[in-house]
Amino acid sequence: MAHASRVPCWASRCRLNSYRSIRSFQSFSAAQSQISSYPLYPSVSQLLHEKGIPDSEISKIPASGPKGRLLKGDVLAYTGAIPAEYTSNLSAHISKLAHLDLSNIKIKQAPAQREAKPAPEAPEAPEAPAEKPAAAPPKDARVTLPINLDAVHKVQKRIQKALKIMVHTETFITRAANIANEDLPPSAVKPRAQSADELFDEIVGIGQATKPSTSRGNYVPEISTRDDDIMSSLLENEKEGEEDIIDVLSGKSESSPVSRNASSLYDSLDHDIDAFYFSVEVPAVDRRRGEAFLERLRDVLENNPGSLIFETSSLPRERYPAQKEASFI
Repeated sequence: MAHASRVPCWASRCRLNSYRSIRSFQSFSAAQSQISSYPLYPSVSQLLHEKGIPDSEISKIPASGPKGRLLKGDVLAYTGAIPAEYTSNLSAHISKLAHLDLSNIKIKQAPAQREAKPAPEAPEAPEAPAEKPAAAPPKDARVTLPINLDAVHKVQKRIQKALKIMVHTETFITRAANIANEDLPPSAVKPRAQSADELFDEIVGIGQATKPSTSRGNYVPEISTRDDDIMSSLLENEKEGEEDIIDVLSGKSESSPVSRNASSLYDSLDHDIDAFYFSVEVPAVDRRRGEAFLERLRDVLENNPGSLIFETSSLPRERYPAQKEASFI
């Protein structure tokens, strides 16, 4: 006796489900074929599913789409969500607008030319006012500030005692001026020649927004004393047989003792001269900028002159930009 093949339970269940899906698809396709030879739009199928319309009622819905296709408006009108005549009216309105009507075009007549009236006599032009003289360039102002160099002299004596060399006074002043020129208030004087970028920013109106709050100056102080003869003799004695502090500290040259005349002159300098008078010549509108420069110069020379030598002597010379020596008068 032949044994009948047994089909697993899950396999038979799959066959039944596939059979049901095929039957459902065939009934759905039959309903579609009754309406149109085209398949339903995905949006229409989704709407039919949401409204719970069975496949048997799809053929009862009047279609207003192209070539008899069913639209969402047809489904909404069938369910009563919109008026029943809404879709037909909208379709007729679109068909009317799709046709360009040029039947009522008329040529517009040119307007009649008016008689030319005689031009009135032009009134006599008033006499032009006298040209104002060109504005004079801004005048320069001289800003002066007394600065005591006692702290500088003490540092010079310490270096002279320890290293047997004398550092020029101009070295302190030049390096202090280089520091004081940093981050000054911006100048109120506009440069004569502006770059293309600056002109564009000024026209667009972003020049003020991007204007830097500080700028670097290029001031060189002029120094005077109550006794100019003492100052001139001091400079002459400093320059006789002097060597640069950077060369001595780096070992490039041997130190040489300073003459006793220069040492005695510095000893008497503290008693003969109370203060040096530093001054700069700036435009009148930049007076505050010049005052800020001299105030910073005074702070460095009076409060911390040693930093100009000991903190910078070990650095290469290229770190210091070349600057004009301070002029003494």
